[in-house]
Amino acid sequence: MRIQSSYWLLFLYFFASFFRLHPTLVSGQCLDNQKSLLLSLKNELKFDSSLSTKLVGWNQSGDCCGWGGVTCDKSGHVIGLDLNHESISGGFNGSSSLFRLKNLSVILLDENTLSSQIPESFANFQNLTVLSLRACNLSGPLPKKIFQGSRNLASLNLYQNNLTGGIPSFQGVNSLQFLDLSYNSLTGDFPESLLTLPSIEYVYLSNNRLSGQISGKGIVVSSYKIRNLDLSRNKFEGPIPEFIFKLPVLSTLMLSENNFNGVVDLETFGKFKELYALELSYNDLTVKANATKSSISSLSDQLNTLKLASCKMQELPILKNHSRLMMLDFSDNELTGEIPNWIWEVGNGYLRFLNLSQNRFSNLQKPYTFPFLLDVLDLHSNYLKGEIPVPPRRVYHLDYSSNNFGSSIPFDFGNVLRSTLFFSIAKSKVVGVIPQSIRNATSLRTLDLSHNTLTGPIPAIGNLKDLQSLDLSVNKLNGSIPEEIATLGSLSFLNVSYNHLSGKIPQGSKFQMFTELSFEGNKELCGAPLKKSCNIKRI
Repeated sequence: MRIQSSYWLLFLYFFASFFRLHPTLVSGQCLDNQKSLLLSLKNELKFDSSLSTKLVGWNQSGDCCGWGGVTCDKSGHVIGLDLNHESISGGFNGSSSLFRLKNLSVILLDENTLSSQIPESFANFQNLTVLSLRACNLSGPLPKKIFQGSRNLASLNLYQNNLTGGIPSFQGVNSLQFLDLSYNSLTGDFPESLLTLPSIEYVYLSNNRLSGQISGKGIVVSSYKIRNLDLSRNKFEGPIPEFIFKLPVLSTLMLSENNFNGVVDLETFGKFKELYALELSYNDLTVKANATKSSISSLSDQLNTLKLASCKMQELPILKNHSRLMMLDFSDNELTGEIPNWIWEVGNGYLRFLNLSQNRFSNLQKPYTFPFLLDVLDLHSNYLKGEIPVPPRRVYHLDYSSNNFGSSIPFDFGNVLRSTLFFSIAKSKVVGVIPQSIRNATSLRTLDLSHNTLTGPIPAIGNLKDLQSLDLSVNKLNGSIPEEIATLGSLSFLNVSYNHLSGKIPQGSKFQMFTELSFEGNKELCGAPLKKSCNIKRI
């Protein structure tokens, strides 16, 4: 998963760099032929004038260098065009006026519906440094000329389109620093010619259909400036490529959801002193932690994100001195015993995301104190027993399901869920009653207490106005269904089946959409949608 905020900061860096290279940019006199070409371009384009904020203002009056989205040099030539989010539909053909603006250096067309192939004519701009066609519904192959003839191109962003075919060989694009081809349907091998580019720093190829083993043999690696490398969600196989361990300034490495295999010593990544994010989840890797038996992991103290889900791990790396860690995912491994209490100290209290689900943990080592900024805590599908841990008040996703607690929910539990959007403790052998304090968890969207041994009545939860999913099925709850549940306007899923509930099912506009499956298994319940009618005794 890409860290989106960092990604956009990087792209803005390249855009800003362009303007630093052109300190003499002014809103000066626009050349007549430049104005004419811009007006011709406007006439050629199909766009919604009610949504446009730039094109809609282009007209004969005024200096075209002051038009929205237009940047000129001091001579009045148009060198930058920013038409992001302009509701443009339809593509550009080779004869478009766009390609007659010969001095263009920056072209931004993000999030328009171009619905075409990428014209090779983009390669004809001699000064092009930034080309961004992000989320434009583009299709077809990548034009070879752009990859082999744009000698000044520094940033190429084709994120989230429908591009197909292989990635062309890189030739003569030695200025390229930023490449994003992610979220397309590209196939074929990893483009090893990419490793010959001396300036490349940021490479995003995730969410494609690239495959095969990445050897790097026979390639003279010149890409020693690579900082971010994202190959996740492809079909790459074989061992982790050797060239990766030769990148001295690597900061972000994302290899998740491929078919990489082999045994990996986590401490091998300790050589990357600037490592910010490491993601190896869901491959066929066996990751060994603490293989050197060191008391503290040697991973970079800059580390912010570590995701090692489904890595056949049998031991946790000791990360207690990593003060900048905010995201940890060790789910779906072979971890056993106690959850060590040092894990809550990771990040100096700033840990935001922790997933230890689908392991074999039995309990939480005491004493422990949850980090106060924790947003996501996922402990589902373990063997946790004993008292149910009370989470920090900030947590918005809390999953304790599929455990063996065998205890009751603390009476004040709902008071600490005021910010929580998702809470599940289903299938966890929970006993006792649903605490009345659950009515204070007013931010809840999902509440799942199903498949336990809960007793007593359903609390009054009419003030959970945002609740969308409520599952209380397969318990031993008794009494009637509170009338106010029928007033929950956001509720789209309800299951109270297989309890000991009685009385008439409340009627309301929302309840009409629920079938008898939501209520079955309660012998004393009656009324629609059940076939059992309610007999009203007459005096």
